Amino acid sequence: MKGNALVIVDPQNDFCDQRGSLYVDGAAADIVRLSKYIKEMGREIGGIFISLDSHDSVAIFHPGFWTDEAGAHPAGYTTITPDDFRSKKWKVMSAESEPFAERTFAVMERKGIENLMVWPEHCVVSTWGHQIADPLRDALRGWREETGRAVRYVFKGENPYTDQFSIFEGVDDSYPETAFNERLFSQLVQFESVSFAGEALSHCVQESIPPYLRKLGEAKQTVRLFVDCTSPVSGFDREASLAVLGEMGVTFATTAD
Repeated sequence: MKGNALVIVDPQNDFCDQRGSLYVDGAAADIVRLSKYIKEMGREIGGIFISLDSHDSVAIFHPGFWTDEAGAHPAGYTTITPDDFRSKKWKVMSAESEPFAERTFAVMERKGIENLMVWPEHCVVSTWGHQIADPLRDALRGWREETGRAVRYVFKGENPYTDQFSIFEGVDDSYPETAFNERLFSQLVQFESVSFAGEALSHCVQESIPPYLRKLGEAKQTVRLFVDCTSPVSGFDREASLAVLGEMGVTFATTAD
């Protein structure tokens, strides 16, 4: 298959709308630029793939999963270390979740991940926050009508017991639903080039591209990032993320290019 594939990471209201529970500063403007690109260059895009962060309200990275001795849930952006878990500083709400939490922290320690971030509740399936941001929804409608092609969707994060930033695999990739997404890879590798965009640069975008490149190996394909259509979570270093991706061979471009 010739042409360019466009991979849009998590372009959802909770990240891309200023009313969202986990709004990424700059994301609203990113989505406007990306939508304009799709409207103007639609026939040059051979395929559009969109990942959707998809959670239940009770998940190991959400406040409702945890409680302290007083019965209070952690605030958003609380970090929980393996020692916090073992000492019962933070306890799981449901006893049946205990072994899954033990497994999660064991995997984190093995991979050198120091703590679990408890994020504000976000991208809960069927809520407004889970939906694609309006400017992009409109652009996608036009692209379908112009090309007759279907947008392809990738749901990630449905396992409530492990983080999944990457669209290809979870932090604990030993679960069937968090193992490397071979189907998505086989679809993308058919294109001459793959362009990534979306949110957030510091997390889901940065974690998605490296596993794809590792699997790609020596295969000839241009992998680029639209740097004007991605932003980091506040407090995280944009340049550090770009440096990691640049060292792996990612080409940087803007939609104006």
